Amino acid sequence: MLCFSMVKAQNSNGSIEGIVKNVNNEPLFGITIILENTNKGAASSFDGGYIINEVIPGNYVLKISGIGYKSQAIEISVTANITITKNIILLEDTSQLNQVVVNGKSKALKIEEKGFSVDVIETQQIKSQNLDINKVLDRAPGVRVRRTGGIGSDYDYSLNGMSGNAIRFFIDGVPMDYYGSSYSINNIPIALIERIDVYKGVVPVDLGSDALGGAINLVTNQDVSNFAAASYSFGSFNTHQAALHGQWRTNSGFTTKLSAFYTYSDNNYKVWGEGVFYGDENTGRTIYFTKDNPAERFNDDFKTATAKFDIGFTQKTWADQFFITMLASDQKQGVQTGQTMGHVYGEMRNNEQVLMPSVTYQKKDLITEGLDVNVFAGYSYMEGTTIDTTTNRYDWRGKVIGYNPSGGERGRGGSKALYTLTDNALITRANIGYQLSTNFKLGFNYLYSSTKRTGEDPFAADYEIPFLEPQKVASQFAGIWLETKQFDERLHANVFLKHYGFDSSINELVYNTEYETIVHENTVGNWGGGIAASYLLNSQFLIKTSIEQATRLPSATEALGDGVTITSNPNIKPEESFNANLGVVLGRYRLGEQHGVKVGLNTFYRDVSDILQLDIQGGQEIGSFQNIRKITGAGVELDVVYDFFQHFKLNLNGTYQDLRNNQKTDEYGRDNILYGDRLRNTPYFMMNASLDYKTEDFIQKNSKFFAYVSSGYVHEFYLRWPSLGDSSTKSIVPTQLTFDTGIGYTFPSEKFVVAVDVSNIFNEQVYDNFLLQKPGRAIFLKINYQITQKSIF
Repeated sequence: MLCFSMVKAQNSNGSIEGIVKNVNNEPLFGITIILENTNKGAASSFDGGYIINEVIPGNYVLKISGIGYKSQAIEISVTANITITKNIILLEDTSQLNQVVVNGKSKALKIEEKGFSVDVIETQQIKSQNLDINKVLDRAPGVRVRRTGGIGSDYDYSLNGMSGNAIRFFIDGVPMDYYGSSYSINNIPIALIERIDVYKGVVPVDLGSDALGGAINLVTNQDVSNFAAASYSFGSFNTHQAALHGQWRTNSGFTTKLSAFYTYSDNNYKVWGEGVFYGDENTGRTIYFTKDNPAERFNDDFKTATAKFDIGFTQKTWADQFFITMLASDQKQGVQTGQTMGHVYGEMRNNEQVLMPSVTYQKKDLITEGLDVNVFAGYSYMEGTTIDTTTNRYDWRGKVIGYNPSGGERGRGGSKALYTLTDNALITRANIGYQLSTNFKLGFNYLYSSTKRTGEDPFAADYEIPFLEPQKVASQFAGIWLETKQFDERLHANVFLKHYGFDSSINELVYNTEYETIVHENTVGNWGGGIAASYLLNSQFLIKTSIEQATRLPSATEALGDGVTITSNPNIKPEESFNANLGVVLGRYRLGEQHGVKVGLNTFYRDVSDILQLDIQGGQEIGSFQNIRKITGAGVELDVVYDFFQHFKLNLNGTYQDLRNNQKTDEYGRDNILYGDRLRNTPYFMMNASLDYKTEDFIQKNSKFFAYVSSGYVHEFYLRWPSLGDSSTKSIVPTQLTFDTGIGYTFPSEKFVVAVDVSNIFNEQVYDNFLLQKPGRAIFLKINYQITQKSIF
C-alpha cells in the first residue's frame, strides 16, 4: 500500500503507479520516472512511491534514473481507465560521478528519521573525483573545515559553532584518535569510504564517545563480495596520490581485506603579503612579497604511506564478521612556518610512525533472536619525532641569512632539538543491542581508552624534556538507549543516558631552590542524557528534534600537551554543553513534470561551560588549551536542492551562528569585559553553492559524462576577542570566496573513469587561519579502475 494519495486518472486515460526499491528491498527517494517522448513523469517520495496520472492509452518506454543507480528502460502498455502497478528494483552504479549531495535514500533516510540532526553523504558518486574528505565535508551545510596549509596540513572542524576536539571522528563506529595522523580524516582517500554520517550537536549512544559538538562517522564497505579497485592522481605542486583496496572471500567464509594508500606533495605553492618578506642586504629595507612577485614554500613537503590488512571470517554461524587487523603507517613532513607566516623554517621536520593491531567481532542474533553484538579492541603504538638541529636561519627566499651556534630554528637562540614523543594507547569498545519487540529496541555501549605519553631528547637536559616521566590520561564512556517506532513507523524516538569518566596524571616541573616534579592527579565523573525524535507528517514532510546535556573529556594533547608547541594544563576541566536542535525536511516536491525541490532547515542552540580553546602565547609559537567559562548561542542552517530530471542539479546551503561569551563576571567577581563578545577565531556566516550536470551516451554508447562548478563563501571574523584592542589594529581572518570546477568521463565498460578537477579557479589568496595562506589554483587528473567479483573470479 502506497503511503501517499493522488487523484487517479479520470475519463478514458490510464495511470501508472508503483514503488522504487534497491536490491535490499529498501525504498528509494528522489528517483526520476518518465514516459519517453512525453511530458509525463514523476519522482519517488520518501516511501519510494510514485504515480503518473492522465496517461493516454498506448505503448510507452518507462525510463528510470537516479543518482548513484543504474538507469533502466521498461516497455509498458497503458489501458484506458486502468491503473497499472509497476514496482521497480534499481542496482547501484558505483562508477557514477557526482557532486556532494546529501541524498535521502536507503540507509541515509533511515538514519535521518531517527531524529538526530544528521546529514548522510553517500560517496559512491564522488569517489572518482580528486576530492579529499575534508573538501567533501566542507561543502555540507553547517560544516566548516579550516586548514593551515596544503596537503597533510593541520585541520580543524566546526559543526554548528562547536569546533576542535568537541568534534569526534569515527571509522565504522570506532574512535579514530588512536590511528595516528596518517590514518585520519585528513589523509584517508575518499575511495575507501562508502558513507559519511555527520551528526551536529546531539550524538547517539551507539557511537560510544564523549562528543560535545557533533561527530563524523566514516563507514567503509561492509559488503562481502570480492573486488579490487585502484586509483591514481597527479597534479599541481608535484602531488601524487595512489590508493589500492580490495577484498577476497572463499566459500568457507575465510576473508582477507587490504586498504593501502600513498600521498606525496611538495606543497610548494606561492604565498605573499603580511609576514612574507625578507631584508635587503644592500639597503637594509624590508621587502614584502606580492601576488605579482610571490615567495614559494620550500620546506613544506609531505609524504605518507599506510597499509591496513584484515584477515578473518565473514557470514559464519558464529560471526557475521571476525577480523584480526594490523595497521601500519609512516608520515614525514617539512615544517615551513610557526603559528603565522612571520616565522619561516628551512630544515625543521616532523616524522610519525604508527603500529596498531586490533580485533573486531560482530554478530546479529547472537544466542537469541534480536541480540546484536559489536566488539572492538586495539592497541596503538605511536612515535612522533620533531627534528630541529640545524644552525642555519632562513628567510622566505629559502636563503640562509644567519647562523645560530646553539642550533634550532624554532627557539631562535635556544638549542637543538631531536624530540621524540611516544604514545602507548589501549582502546576497547562493546556495543550491544536487543530487539525487545516489534516497536522497541534497547542498546548499551561502553568505551574505555587510556594513553601513556613519554618523551626523550638527546640534546636537552633531563629537566627540560617534556614527558621524561610518563604521564597518563584515561577516559570511560557508558551509555544506554531505548528506541521506539510508533504510528505505522511515522514516529521515531530515542531516549538515552550517558556517563563520562576522566582520570589524568600530569607532571609539572617547578623550580624553587632546585627542580622538583609535582604530580597532579585529576579525576572527573559526569552524567548526561537526552532524547531525539522525528515525525513523518506525510511522505514529503519530516520534522525532527533532539536535546542533550553532554560532556566532552579533554584529549591527551589538551591535557598533557605535545612536548613541542603545546604545553600541559594540570587544571584542565571537561567541557559541558546543553544542545538542542529542531529541523524539518521538505520534499522532494515536484514543480511541474520535470522539476523537483528538496529543502532542509535546521535550527540549533548551544549553552557551553568550560569550552576549551588553544591560547597562543610566547610570540605566537607556544600555547596551551584553556577553559573559557561560558559560551551561549544559536544558529540556523538552510539546505536547498533543485533538480531538472536528474540531469541538472543546483545545491545551495548556508549557515549563520551567533555564539557569544556569556560569563558576566570573572573568578574574582569583577565585571567581565568580554561579556557579550562573539566567540573569537570562529567563523559565523558561511555559504556553499554547486551546479552539476550529467548525461549518458556521451561520445560512446553506455558512457557517462559529468561536470560541476562549486563555490564557497566564509565571512571575515576576528582572530581574538572583539572587545580587546583598537578596531584599526585588530587581527582579522578575511572574507573568503573560492570557486572549483571539474569534469569526469566513465567509459562504457564502467571499469575505467577519468576525472579532472580544478580548485581555487581564480587563484585567490585564501586563509582559514590568521596569516596562514592556503594553496592557490591547482589542477589534478585522476584515473580510477575497478573490477568486481564477476570479472575476476
